[in-house]
Amino acid sequence: MRIRADEHVAPAIVQAVNDIALGEGFQLTSVMNAGFSGASDVHWITAFAEDGGDAILTADTDFLKLPPQVMAVQRTGVRIIHLPSSWANAKRALQAGHLLMWWRRIEVQLTVMKPRECFTMPFNVSEDAGMKRVPLDFQGIGKKAKKAGRRSSGR
Repeated sequence: MRIRADEHVAPAIVQAVNDIALGEGFQLTSVMNAGFSGASDVHWITAFAEDGGDAILTADTDFLKLPPQVMAVQRTGVRIIHLPSSWANAKRALQAGHLLMWWRRIEVQLTVMKPRECFTMPFNVSEDAGMKRVPLDFQGIGKKAKKAGRRSSGR
């Protein structure tokens, strides 16, 4: 399974997961190391999915609420592992420790997820904690996108 970490996950953390925790059959790359640094989310998601990518690792809430990103997830069918907001605000060492502690559970979750699903986890290192599904409102986001499109075209 091919997973791409977005710009909210430092390449050094991606490397640590690769060196320490990555399971057989999984590939984790960074959007920055893949040559998409600074590219729009929609651009790199689409290119990644067209190249056989399966899942996105992110702490960016845009993937949960902004029409372009949500619609790109719907169109491409990628799965999303969304890191908690506390993770995004933590120091890098804590981010790395958290992700390494959760990595095996992330791999298990990815194997049972359906396309277009999103899961997150708490910002803790409990071995008993589980991941939680985050519903994405594709229909509501689609309506917002259409409405914005009509407004921008002057209709």
